[in-house]
Amino acid sequence: MENDAYALPPGSRVLVTGANGYIASHVVDTLLRLGYLVRGTVRTQKPWLNKYFEEKYGAEVFDTIELASFDDQSNIENHLHGIDGIIHLATDVSFSNDPKAVIPWVVRAIHNMLEAAAQSASIKRVVLVSSSSTTDNLYPDPRGREIHQDNYNERAVKEAWDETIPESKRRMAIYAASKIEAEKEAWKWMESEERSFEFNSVLPSFTVGKVLHPEIFGSTMGHLRKLLVGDRMAFSLPEQWFVDVEDVAKLCVVGLLDEGVKSQRIFAFGEQTNWNDVVPILRELRPDNKKIPDPPKDEIRDRTEILPRTRAQILLRGFFDQSDFTSIKESIANGIEGLD
Repeated sequence: MENDAYALPPGSRVLVTGANGYIASHVVDTLLRLGYLVRGTVRTQKPWLNKYFEEKYGAEVFDTIELASFDDQSNIENHLHGIDGIIHLATDVSFSNDPKAVIPWVVRAIHNMLEAAAQSASIKRVVLVSSSSTTDNLYPDPRGREIHQDNYNERAVKEAWDETIPESKRRMAIYAASKIEAEKEAWKWMESEERSFEFNSVLPSFTVGKVLHPEIFGSTMGHLRKLLVGDRMAFSLPEQWFVDVEDVAKLCVVGLLDEGVKSQRIFAFGEQTNWNDVVPILRELRPDNKKIPDPPKDEIRDRTEILPRTRAQILLRGFFDQSDFTSIKESIANGIEGLD
């Protein structure tokens, strides 16, 4: 796409929250590569992050601000001076078993971000990075259901507050519920409030691929990497669709910059895969590694059809001239580069 058709011209300044995170760092990287200026929020200063992007793109194109909490709207407003767009990724990834400690904070964060953005005449776009767990697709389903644009995982919201649910399952439900309630709050706010900006959300599935810096654990990719040393923790994570982290970052940028993308949920679902597919890929890529554990037996194959995925493919093709989502094998290869 020609950049004269962008919602924000190159040289605009974009706020990326949680900039030291796995997906967020790729969002920053993609924006800088396209000629944008980026201000990243971090809970505490991360000198390595500033150094990484300065060495890669030069001085004065990336800076960070400390923003440990999104509870104070006026404080957020103070950091929006000169900002033209926002990509909000900061969230609670503690996987706490206390819904009262997680859900209200995540909802309040996006609410205050939107309220603060509404006070700034310069902001033209806001993107919320949500989650595939919001779509009623948290666990594999062999029945072949269809997921539509407006699907929400209401079961996860109920399970988040149900103390009889096993703790491991409830922790995932609380995380999903926080993303569901936050996204719903955002769409409700957009419908009811006056504002001068457009809003989109991006829903990444299980994200894998390149980790930009050793200080970044890599979220889901970090757990997949640990399979190389025999750690089976990754097998406890619900996964049925994978997506490459760079594809997620690109779709976030599409939501920010594409003039034709307004009020959309963008489904970043790359490839239907489970651990019985992933482990052979790891063993093929690292044939001398004998520590990679066997995958779970009798693993369920998800048959869910993600109908809005096609729209995301079209957006990648139209904006980045990328024919399709990156394959799971290529993503894993990039994600374990430099590891034995």
